[in-house]
Amino acid sequence: MEFASLDVLIILAMIGVVIVIGARGYRVSSSISGYFLAGKTLGSWVLAFSIMATYFSAASFLAGGTTYLFNLGFGAWLTAWHIIGVVLMWILVAERLFRYSSKTNIISVPDFIEHRYQSKSAKIISASVILLLFTLYLTSVYKGGAVILATVLNIKFEVALILLALPVIVYVCIGGLKAAALNNLVLGALMLFAASITFYAIMSAVGGPLNGLRSLEGMMVMDRIPGSMWLRLDGMGPQPAMATGMVPSLIMSITFSISLAQVALPTLLMQFYAAKDVRVIRKGRVIGSVVVAVYAILVFSLGAFCHIILDPYLSSGEITTLMKDTDWVIPKVITMLVPPGLRGLVLAAPVAASMSTLAITFLVLSGAVVRDVIQPIKPKWGERKLLLLAKISPIFFAVISLGLTLYQTDIIVEIVGAAFGTIFVCFLGPVTIGLYWKGATKYGAMASMISGLVVGLLWYKFLYKVTWIYPVIPAMAVSLPLFFVVSLFTSKPSREVLELLEAR
Repeated sequence: MEFASLDVLIILAMIGVVIVIGARGYRVSSSISGYFLAGKTLGSWVLAFSIMATYFSAASFLAGGTTYLFNLGFGAWLTAWHIIGVVLMWILVAERLFRYSSKTNIISVPDFIEHRYQSKSAKIISASVILLLFTLYLTSVYKGGAVILATVLNIKFEVALILLALPVIVYVCIGGLKAAALNNLVLGALMLFAASITFYAIMSAVGGPLNGLRSLEGMMVMDRIPGSMWLRLDGMGPQPAMATGMVPSLIMSITFSISLAQVALPTLLMQFYAAKDVRVIRKGRVIGSVVVAVYAILVFSLGAFCHIILDPYLSSGEITTLMKDTDWVIPKVITMLVPPGLRGLVLAAPVAASMSTLAITFLVLSGAVVRDVIQPIKPKWGERKLLLLAKISPIFFAVISLGLTLYQTDIIVEIVGAAFGTIFVCFLGPVTIGLYWKGATKYGAMASMISGLVVGLLWYKFLYKVTWIYPVIPAMAVSLPLFFVVSLFTSKPSREVLELLEAR
């Protein structure tokens, strides 16, 4: 793929802009609370777009090509579950978590767990889960954005990784959550713009959605696979899953796991703490749900239609290669259909998505190590020393995850694959359900987090490609019952803590 110099300039300009915007967060980042919670000044538009941009990494934009392999049921269910997930997050979690944080001095999700369950052990377990899984998850975020940068700028992958990470480190260290959130407003808007252009370009090329479906149904992919296979839920998918008739269960378990994760991801939940007031949450509920829904509708089903556009120009071998690595489907189609300049803006979207996810993840990791590990060990350290450590920590995590991205071992690849969903399982009971159920106890929370972590990772490593059931499902089937059963038979937190769970 060759790119015009204008495309290159646009992407480089975007990288420069995020540093400038990020500097605006410097004023409110002079305290621990200001650094991690933006001085509790986030408005509804900034909060809604920041959460959307944090959740959708580069993989979300490139995932539009997934239905080049999977049938359209994948895109439909992924879209549906995303809409359900974002609505549940904003309705069930956002306001209640904001009210709880406003009554206390919590800054991080492990802070909430310690306060809610009155347990330092539960806090340590939750911080350990965050430090392990989010550090590993960063490798997939790095890879998505760096692949695009390396291709468009014609530079080595290693250089692209540094170019992706460096501006994020700069503005996060300078401005904390305020800088990240302001940038996420801009980057989220860019992602929506790029999704709209990509959807329009592909639908125009195939003559609209209905004509595209008819064309897909009537074609033969590689002269041997009926296009109608992409219109059936039990149709196209990975060959091993097709051979065992497990495509529908694979689609349902993956789409459910990825989308419902919104209700329990620490990178999303901690941002609710930073809302200016409850009115921000209520207005953000509408904005946040709409922007996630629109993005999902525009992006997630495009890959199947790309067979109509790409296949006439590709050999069977090239089509097979693309079906094995569908991340390249959307960039290839954009290169064909979108003119220079506009193409640069569109291809900047997955880079923007990576940067927004990296920024908030760095903050969550920094909070976990400073607030939840160092501060309990060194209670006499002053705020200035802790703040300095908080601002240095993102550099440390950036270097570690960069190294893991470059030198992945088989076991790291397996853990990265399971990390995202496993994080969701670990915090679903202790945080999301714990906000409502007063019967939840520290032992139930600890049992849920430990079992979710162990089952999620082991299932992905040993059983996922045998059963073709995504590890979140069995992990949840173990961790949630343990959360309830252990809580029923262990002592409850104090009345004072439980009163904080009241909605008002």
